[in-house]
Amino acid sequence: MIYRSAVFSRKEGLSSEEFRTHWINVHGTLAKHMPHLHAYNQNHIAECLYETDEPLDHAIAGISQLAFDDIGAMERSEVSPEYVAVKHDIPNFQGAITILVLSPHVVVEPPAKFENTRTKLFWLSIANGDISSTSIQQEWPLTSRQEYAKVSEFEGFIQNFVVDRAHPVSAGVPQGVLPVEAISEAWFEDVDALKAWVSSDVGQRLIHQDPMLKTIGVYVIEELTII
Repeated sequence: MIYRSAVFSRKEGLSSEEFRTHWINVHGTLAKHMPHLHAYNQNHIAECLYETDEPLDHAIAGISQLAFDDIGAMERSEVSPEYVAVKHDIPNFQGAITILVLSPHVVVEPPAKFENTRTKLFWLSIANGDISSTSIQQEWPLTSRQEYAKVSEFEGFIQNFVVDRAHPVSAGVPQGVLPVEAISEAWFEDVDALKAWVSSDVGQRLIHQDPMLKTIGVYVIEELTII
């Protein structure tokens, strides 16, 4: 399975509530009808806990996750009439957008989906120094996985590696080029548990001292399952 993930900013002039409502009620309704789509999560940024001092290519207001069997299935979906409707709606609520194809590496099986929102932490990372994408994807499971598997506060943890950047969206919005190599997602019982872990010595070490990855942003996520 792969995720087609859009990392995007909010359209200028829209309030946070207008952005949220449109993404859920309009765009979400359109996107869930795309063919070959197995699951669709919307990750709404509830709070930014950290962002690098180095300027990002664009702001981050939301991150989508659309699950397909593989890149071929994703590409077949992208030429469908349903996807055309989705693409036409993008300028109505999104600003700049970076498209990433992610391969999920499950470390702790996440909780089962349900209709309510779930509390989750995202942190976005770039390569630490000149380490290649291939090296990160091959070596991280061997060198770092066990550290994350031992965290008792996690109700789920997935390390998502970027495996493809060659699917930009031509939708009349700026095309972003955020140099993300991995998106880490960890589920918690509640926001208090999440923030306590982030501020702990272990949390700070795992988020900010990974030998292969350099964190550029840490976000409290309101995860909404569309399908």
